[in-house]
Parts: sequence; C-alpha cells; structure tokens
Amino acid sequence: MYSKLFCLLVLLASTQACYGQILNQLSDSKDESPIIIEAEDSVVCDETAHKCVATGLAKAQKGTSIVYGDVLTVYFTEGKERDITVLTADGHVRMETPTEKAYGDHAHYDVALDRIRLTGGNLKIVTPKEVLTARDSIEYWHTKNQGIARGNAVAQFPEKQEIVSADTLVAYFIPSSEKTEEGKEKLQIDRVEAEGNMLASGPKGAITGDRGVYFGKTDMVEVFNNVKVSQGGNIIEGGYARANLKTNLAEMFAYPPHTTPSGNLKRISGIIIPKSVKGMKEKNAEKGIDGQIIPTSATSKKKISSSQS
Repeated sequence: MYSKLFCLLVLLASTQACYGQILNQLSDSKDESPIIIEAEDSVVCDETAHKCVATGLAKAQKGTSIVYGDVLTVYFTEGKERDITVLTADGHVRMETPTEKAYGDHAHYDVALDRIRLTGGNLKIVTPKEVLTARDSIEYWHTKNQGIARGNAVAQFPEKQEIVSADTLVAYFIPSSEKTEEGKEKLQIDRVEAEGNMLASGPKGAITGDRGVYFGKTDMVEVFNNVKVSQGGNIIEGGYARANLKTNLAEMFAYPPHTTPSGNLKRISGIIIPKSVKGMKEKNAEKGIDGQIIPTSATSKKKISSSQS
C-alpha cells in the first residue's frame, strides 16, 4: 500500500511542465524499489475511516524522489486490494527529484480523474528549462498529458529568454525524440494555450492580446483580439498577429487569415519611432529624466496649437 501511496505522491513533481522523466519512471508499476516514510509526530492507519495519516514534517522517499508535507494522507477502499482513491499532502508541500522541484500548501490527487491539483501560496514548479508559477492552482491530468495553471499564470523559459503569461495557461505535452537514461521517452511541451490578458515576450520584443497559443518547438505565437506588438519602442495594433519570439518577426492582420470576418473590424495602426528619437530616450533614461518622447513633425505641432487656440 505504501508503495502505491508514494507513486501517487511523486506524480505531483511532474505537474504542468511534465518534466516527463519522473512521470514515466515513478508511475511504472514495475518499479519495486523500497519506500521510506518518516514523520516526527505519528503515522496512524484508521481501518474504519479507510485512511492512513503521517503527521509532523512528514516525508516519503522512493529512490531519489522525495515528497514533504506537514501532513500526508492516503484514502483507500475496503478489501484486500485496498485501492487508493484520494491522496493529499498539506502544509509546506514540496516535491523534489534530482532535476525538478514543486511547491504549494496543498496537494490533492484524485485517482478516478487521474488528476493532481496544487493549491495555496508559493505555487511553483522548477525544472532545468522551465519555471511555472500561478496564484490559484496548478493541475496535471496524467492520461490527457495536459497541465493547467490558473490565476496570474506565468511560464518562463530562461534558456530562450521567453515568457508566456495569462489568467489561465493550458499546456499540452507530447513525447520528445530524447530518451531518459533508462531508455524511456521524455515529454516536452507541444503548445500552451493562454486565455485572458495574454503576454508573450522574447529577448527582442513582446506581444499582448486577449488570448493566444504558444508553440514550444518553433517559438511561434498566435494572438487574438486587441493585439499589440511592441518591438524596439515601435507599437503595432490589430485584431490578430503571429510572431516568432526568437527572431522577433511579427505579422499583424485585422482578422485571422482563412477566416470570415464578422462585425466591425478594427483598422491596423502603429507608432514607428525614428532611430534618433530612440537614442534620445535612451540618453534621457541614463540621466534619470522621466517622461515619454512622442515624435511629431512641425506641421503636426502647428495643427495641435491651432486646434487648442
């Protein structure tokens, strides 16, 4: 039973970015390595309530993977098999492997749904290539290869210097061409769907909109509705854009190509700042001078003056 308990717990370390080595290795039923469970206060199994509770800086370790929590609880059915139904970890929850870490105040694993949910403060998952944070919750649906982060969700890719954020991020994973040391396939991000106040940024620019999709393999993003592209101080607005965060090549449209527009379309507009003005802004910034410089011609200045008189 405790072997099953630990295998369910360690799945928490692979939420959202899947960081598939753990998921594949530790969900393998053939893994017969011993489990070590420790607690400072107590480990109590209640046959009537069908649960076991480890209390007081509880720790469960299987190989090089460890789960910590103030309280670890596993619920199971009656009978000889004692199938696990729900597993929870509460208080200062932390999951660790040699390459991944996950944090939260509460973790809940529903066996029937095959879903793990992290909630509470300091929600974070850290891997060698990604950092995921969220305010409300982080979920991982194992059979769907799908992760969901809700509430000021941010996915950072430090090596690429790329960030994707939104009210909600939904990540989808696929097997990669790489293999683990055990010869199993790793999982990698296929795409991330962003809903609500989307921001995608790279080393050379940023793009915002109501919603969009980030494609992990190509560094491409598609952004829909109220789209704004910022590149080196230049700003272009429209209804739909696709951009490469790595190369900073962006295309703006009034509506997505190969679709039929409906309603009133917003015209594409932009502000292109001359190089000389950009240099002036940088000098002012170095001198600590606040304020925004807006390029206007002599003719436009006269028009503004006459309209105000």
